[in-house]
Amino acid sequence: MPDSSELKQRHRAVWASGDYDQIAQGIQAVADHVVRSARIRASERVLDIACGTGNTALMARARGAMVTGLDLTPELLAIARKRAAEAGYDDITWKEGDAESLSFPDATFDVVVSSCGLMFAPDQQKVANEVARVTSRGGRIAIQAWTREGGVGRMFQVTNRYVPPPLGVPSPFEWGDEAEVRSLLGSSFKDYRFERYDCPEYADTPEQVADLFIDRYGPTHRAYHALAPEKAAAFRKDLIDLYRGYTTPADGKVRWGREYIITLARRA
Repeated sequence: MPDSSELKQRHRAVWASGDYDQIAQGIQAVADHVVRSARIRASERVLDIACGTGNTALMARARGAMVTGLDLTPELLAIARKRAAEAGYDDITWKEGDAESLSFPDATFDVVVSSCGLMFAPDQQKVANEVARVTSRGGRIAIQAWTREGGVGRMFQVTNRYVPPPLGVPSPFEWGDEAEVRSLLGSSFKDYRFERYDCPEYADTPEQVADLFIDRYGPTHRAYHALAPEKAAAFRKDLIDLYRGYTTPADGKVRWGREYIITLARRA
């Protein structure tokens, strides 16, 4: 695996670019699904790993939980703090930190969740070990990830043709595969269940979706702006072609399916 500190710096730069909060607003339904499936209750201690701009942490707090949100990217945490203040949730703990090395004592949390985030940490086994370590005995996890075969996985396939991922780093979509997740988490957890669903993106045209993600979504934004103009134009065209495959025959509008999986399990 490449140098860890260099990868972390690259990850921070990727997720700080664009305008992720605009993308996050379009996936509120994912956070809601995670919180409902985790059955988060009042007074439970909840950790949201790779919390981004706070979607899942805020929903957990709305249920009365004692919430900590952790993310590698301070720019995203600043937005999460602002959103929490606007909602009157000044008791959420926001912490800059690394999913591969959580700065919490063993068995700190009753529930550990993640929506669209934990999956991007490069050393997946370290992350899985840390999730197990900080989850209390009998505690629960609800970890959401996009699937490789779904719309987000297909978008990353297009991106990777133009800007290949670092050699030696496993695909983030391993977290969207039941067998791989069982292998990562292993016997530290029991009573595994998997829920599959879809969070579609709607638009009038394929061009609208392509430009939204080029402008706002860190990985796509960063890739596009790293390319020479002719390559960037080809990249945009390939994204448009991808989204064109999701147009509905009735009206020609786009319904881009973003299929995902939630891993639910209990700490052994």
